[in-house]
Amino acid sequence: MMTVLARKDGAALVIRDRGLGIFTDKGFTPVDFKVELAMKLAARLKYTPVLPAQDMEEADLVRFLQHPQD
Repeated sequence: MMTVLARKDGAALVIRDRGLGIFTDKGFTPVDFKVELAMKLAARLKYTPVLPAQDMEEADLVRFLQHPQD
């Protein structure tokens, strides 16, 4: 289960097993940031916040990322 915080063109900023990271089609890559700093960086990189944050299984997240953003 992952909590999706923000998304952008096939990538998402997520929390998995209490660890923050980026999820892409290559899987989960942990990042060494606090959530607040990661969200600021995500905004600079033009990620779109997912409000409210959504809990998803990996398969659901892959499908979510394949759909264009609204």
